[in-house]
Amino acid sequence: MQRRLVLIFGAAVIGLTGVSSGARADVRRERTERRPYVVEIGDPYAISRPTLELQARYMSAMHAYLNEYGYPDYAEVQEIAPEWPWDSYEVRLYYLRRNLELDFGHVFVSGALLNLGAEKFRGDIEEEKRQQVEVALAARLTAPVVAPPPAPMVSEAPAEPPAAEAASVAAEEPPAGSLESYVERIEAAADRAAQAADRAVASSEAAVQAADRSVAMLEQLEAPARSRTSHR
Repeated sequence: MQRRLVLIFGAAVIGLTGVSSGARADVRRERTERRPYVVEIGDPYAISRPTLELQARYMSAMHAYLNEYGYPDYAEVQEIAPEWPWDSYEVRLYYLRRNLELDFGHVFVSGALLNLGAEKFRGDIEEEKRQQVEVALAARLTAPVVAPPPAPMVSEAPAEPPAAEAASVAAEEPPAGSLESYVERIEAAADRAAQAADRAVASSEAAVQAADRSVAMLEQLEAPARSRTSHR
Protein backbone atom coordinates (compact mmCIF):
# COMPACT_ATOMS: atom_id res chain seq x y z
CA MET A 1 0.00 0.00 0.00
CA GLN A 2 2.75 2.45 0.93
CA ARG A 3 4.69 1.54 -2.21
CA ARG A 4 1.61 2.31 -4.32
CA LEU A 5 1.18 5.70 -2.67
CA VAL A 6 4.84 6.52 -3.29
CA LEU A 7 4.50 5.62 -6.94
CA ILE A 8 1.34 7.72 -7.33
CA PHE A 9 2.95 10.71 -5.59
CA GLY A 10 6.07 10.43 -7.76
CA ALA A 11 4.01 10.32 -10.94
CA ALA A 12 2.05 13.40 -9.84
CA VAL A 13 5.27 15.32 -9.16
CA ILE A 14 6.68 14.34 -12.55
CA GLY A 15 3.46 15.40 -14.23
CA LEU A 16 3.43 18.77 -12.49
CA THR A 17 7.07 19.30 -13.38
CA GLY A 18 6.30 18.60 -17.02
CA VAL A 19 3.39 21.02 -17.02
CA SER A 20 5.50 23.74 -15.40
CA SER A 21 8.32 23.17 -17.87
CA GLY A 22 5.87 23.32 -20.74
CA ALA A 23 4.39 26.57 -19.43
CA ARG A 24 7.84 28.13 -19.17
CA ALA A 25 8.68 26.93 -22.66
CA ASP A 26 5.58 28.59 -24.09
CA VAL A 27 6.55 32.03 -22.74
CA ARG A 28 8.70 34.00 -25.14
CA ARG A 29 12.18 34.81 -23.83
CA GLU A 30 14.32 36.57 -26.40
CA ARG A 31 17.37 38.78 -26.77
CA THR A 32 17.07 41.01 -29.82
CA GLU A 33 19.98 41.87 -32.07
CA ARG A 34 19.51 45.56 -31.46
CA ARG A 35 19.47 45.18 -27.67
CA PRO A 36 21.21 41.89 -26.78
CA TYR A 37 21.67 42.96 -23.17
CA VAL A 38 17.89 42.91 -22.52
CA VAL A 39 15.89 39.68 -22.17
CA GLU A 40 12.31 40.24 -23.32
CA ILE A 41 9.72 38.03 -21.62
CA GLY A 42 6.42 37.46 -23.38
CA ASP A 43 4.90 39.74 -25.99
CA PRO A 44 4.45 43.49 -25.47
CA TYR A 45 0.96 44.90 -24.95
CA ALA A 46 -0.45 48.30 -25.84
CA ILE A 47 -1.38 50.79 -23.14
CA SER A 48 -3.82 53.68 -23.22
CA ARG A 49 -2.98 57.32 -22.64
CA PRO A 50 -4.27 57.32 -19.01
CA THR A 51 -2.05 54.31 -18.28
CA LEU A 52 0.89 56.04 -19.95
CA GLU A 53 0.31 59.12 -17.79
CA LEU A 54 0.26 56.91 -14.71
CA GLN A 55 3.55 55.29 -15.71
CA ALA A 56 5.07 58.72 -16.31
CA ARG A 57 4.59 59.49 -12.62
CA TYR A 58 7.14 56.78 -11.80
CA MET A 59 9.60 57.58 -14.59
CA SER A 60 10.88 61.14 -14.32
CA ALA A 61 12.73 61.11 -17.64
CA MET A 62 9.66 59.95 -19.57
CA HIS A 63 7.48 62.51 -17.78
CA ALA A 64 9.87 65.28 -18.83
CA TYR A 65 10.00 64.03 -22.42
CA LEU A 66 6.20 63.86 -22.76
CA ASN A 67 5.89 67.40 -21.43
CA GLU A 68 8.52 68.62 -23.87
CA TYR A 69 7.65 66.73 -27.07
CA GLY A 70 4.09 65.48 -26.63
CA TYR A 71 2.49 62.07 -26.53
CA PRO A 72 3.43 59.29 -28.96
CA ASP A 73 1.29 57.67 -31.64
CA TYR A 74 1.57 54.35 -29.85
CA ALA A 75 2.84 53.12 -26.47
CA GLU A 76 3.36 49.65 -25.09
CA VAL A 77 4.80 47.78 -22.12
CA GLN A 78 7.38 45.04 -22.54
CA GLU A 79 8.24 42.76 -19.62
CA ILE A 80 11.96 42.08 -19.25
CA ALA A 81 14.20 40.03 -17.03
CA PRO A 82 14.93 42.30 -14.05
CA GLU A 83 18.50 43.42 -13.66
CA TRP A 84 19.40 45.80 -10.86
CA PRO A 85 18.79 48.72 -10.72
CA TRP A 86 16.17 48.42 -13.49
CA ASP A 87 12.56 47.40 -12.93
CA SER A 88 11.11 44.29 -14.61
CA TYR A 89 9.44 46.12 -17.50
CA GLU A 90 9.96 48.92 -20.00
CA VAL A 91 7.57 51.49 -21.46
CA ARG A 92 8.21 51.97 -25.16
CA LEU A 93 7.01 54.99 -27.14
CA TYR A 94 6.64 55.14 -30.93
CA TYR A 95 6.50 58.41 -32.91
CA LEU A 96 5.69 57.38 -36.47
CA ARG A 97 6.21 60.72 -38.26
CA ARG A 98 9.59 61.15 -36.60
CA ASN A 99 10.42 57.43 -37.03
CA LEU A 100 11.51 57.34 -33.39
CA GLU A 101 11.36 54.65 -30.72
CA LEU A 102 12.09 55.54 -27.11
CA ASP A 103 12.33 52.97 -24.30
CA PHE A 104 12.12 54.06 -20.66
CA GLY A 105 12.59 52.13 -17.45
CA HIS A 106 12.10 52.66 -13.74
CA VAL A 107 15.28 52.76 -11.65
CA PHE A 108 15.67 51.58 -8.05
CA VAL A 109 18.27 53.73 -6.32
CA SER A 110 16.82 54.89 -3.02
CA GLY A 111 13.54 54.91 -1.16
CA ALA A 112 13.64 58.69 -1.40
CA LEU A 113 13.59 58.52 -5.23
CA LEU A 114 10.59 56.36 -6.00
CA ASN A 115 9.75 58.14 -9.26
CA LEU A 116 13.21 57.97 -10.83
CA GLY A 117 13.22 56.83 -14.44
CA ALA A 118 15.70 56.94 -17.28
CA GLU A 119 15.84 56.58 -21.03
CA LYS A 120 17.22 53.14 -21.89
CA PHE A 121 17.10 53.22 -25.69
CA ARG A 122 16.60 55.62 -28.59
CA GLY A 123 16.53 54.61 -32.24
CA ASP A 124 14.61 54.23 -35.49
CA ILE A 125 11.47 52.15 -35.61
CA GLU A 126 12.13 48.78 -37.21
CA GLU A 127 10.07 48.08 -40.32
CA GLU A 128 8.32 45.05 -38.82
CA LYS A 129 7.45 46.99 -35.69
CA ARG A 130 6.16 49.93 -37.73
CA GLN A 131 3.80 47.60 -39.58
CA GLN A 132 2.53 46.17 -36.27
CA VAL A 133 1.93 49.66 -34.89
CA GLU A 134 0.12 50.81 -38.04
CA VAL A 135 -2.13 47.74 -37.96
CA ALA A 136 -2.94 48.34 -34.29
CA LEU A 137 -3.75 52.00 -34.93
CA ALA A 138 -5.93 51.13 -37.91
CA ALA A 139 -7.82 48.60 -35.78
CA ARG A 140 -8.53 51.32 -33.24
CA LEU A 141 -9.91 53.64 -35.90
CA THR A 142 -12.15 50.99 -37.44
CA ALA A 143 -13.39 49.53 -34.15
CA PRO A 144 -17.18 49.82 -33.91
CA VAL A 145 -18.44 52.42 -31.50
CA VAL A 146 -20.85 50.93 -29.00
CA ALA A 147 -23.67 53.41 -28.50
CA PRO A 148 -25.06 53.82 -24.98
CA PRO A 149 -28.49 52.32 -24.35
CA PRO A 150 -31.38 54.67 -25.15
CA ALA A 151 -32.83 56.65 -22.30
CA PRO A 152 -36.26 55.53 -21.10
CA MET A 153 -39.14 57.35 -22.72
CA VAL A 154 -40.65 60.04 -20.52
CA SER A 155 -44.18 61.17 -21.18
CA GLU A 156 -44.40 64.89 -21.88
CA ALA A 157 -48.08 65.09 -20.92
CA PRO A 158 -48.59 66.93 -17.63
CA ALA A 159 -49.75 64.90 -14.69
CA GLU A 160 -53.49 65.08 -14.22
CA PRO A 161 -54.86 65.95 -10.76
CA PRO A 162 -57.14 63.49 -9.01
CA ALA A 163 -60.76 63.54 -10.13
CA ALA A 164 -62.07 65.14 -6.91
CA GLU A 165 -59.39 67.82 -6.96
CA ALA A 166 -59.96 68.53 -10.64
CA ALA A 167 -63.69 68.91 -10.06
CA SER A 168 -63.07 71.29 -7.15
CA VAL A 169 -60.69 73.42 -9.20
CA ALA A 170 -63.12 73.51 -12.10
CA ALA A 171 -65.94 74.61 -9.80
CA GLU A 172 -63.95 77.37 -8.07
CA GLU A 173 -62.01 78.87 -10.98
CA PRO A 174 -63.74 80.62 -13.87
CA PRO A 175 -62.67 79.86 -17.44
CA ALA A 176 -59.04 80.77 -18.09
CA GLY A 177 -58.45 83.96 -20.06
CA SER A 178 -61.65 85.73 -18.98
CA LEU A 179 -61.57 89.15 -17.31
CA GLU A 180 -63.49 87.83 -14.31
CA SER A 181 -60.82 85.24 -13.60
CA TYR A 182 -58.11 87.91 -13.54
CA VAL A 183 -60.16 90.08 -11.20
CA GLU A 184 -60.87 87.22 -8.83
CA ARG A 185 -57.19 86.24 -8.75
CA ILE A 186 -56.18 89.82 -7.93
CA GLU A 187 -58.78 90.00 -5.16
CA ALA A 188 -57.66 86.67 -3.72
CA ALA A 189 -54.04 87.83 -3.71
CA ALA A 190 -55.07 91.07 -1.97
CA ASP A 191 -57.00 89.12 0.68
CA ARG A 192 -53.98 86.90 1.34
CA ALA A 193 -51.73 89.93 1.68
CA ALA A 194 -54.16 91.57 4.11
CA GLN A 195 -54.39 88.42 6.20
CA ALA A 196 -50.62 88.17 6.32
CA ALA A 197 -50.38 91.80 7.46
CA ASP A 198 -53.01 91.19 10.18
CA ARG A 199 -51.04 88.22 11.43
CA ALA A 200 -47.86 90.25 11.51
CA VAL A 201 -49.57 93.02 13.49
CA ALA A 202 -51.09 90.51 15.90
CA SER A 203 -47.70 88.90 16.38
CA SER A 204 -46.14 92.31 17.03
CA GLU A 205 -48.82 93.22 19.59
CA ALA A 206 -48.40 89.86 21.30
CA ALA A 207 -44.66 90.44 21.50
CA VAL A 208 -45.16 93.88 23.05
CA GLN A 209 -47.61 92.50 25.61
CA ALA A 210 -45.22 89.71 26.50
CA ALA A 211 -42.43 92.23 26.99
CA ASP A 212 -44.65 94.36 29.23
CA ARG A 213 -45.52 91.34 31.36
CA SER A 214 -41.84 90.44 31.67
CA VAL A 215 -40.97 93.98 32.82
CA ALA A 216 -43.80 93.96 35.34
CA MET A 217 -42.70 90.61 36.76
CA LEU A 218 -39.11 91.84 37.01
CA GLU A 219 -40.21 94.96 38.88
CA GLN A 220 -42.23 92.83 41.32
CA LEU A 221 -39.19 90.68 42.02
CA GLU A 222 -36.91 93.67 42.53
CA ALA A 223 -39.32 95.56 44.83
CA PRO A 224 -38.53 93.55 48.04
CA ALA A 225 -34.82 93.91 47.40
CA ARG A 226 -35.11 97.67 47.03
CA SER A 227 -37.20 97.80 50.22
CA ARG A 228 -34.58 95.96 52.26
CA THR A 229 -31.85 98.18 50.89
CA SER A 230 -33.75 101.38 51.88
CA HIS A 231 -34.31 100.10 55.47
CA ARG A 232 -30.61 99.56 55.90
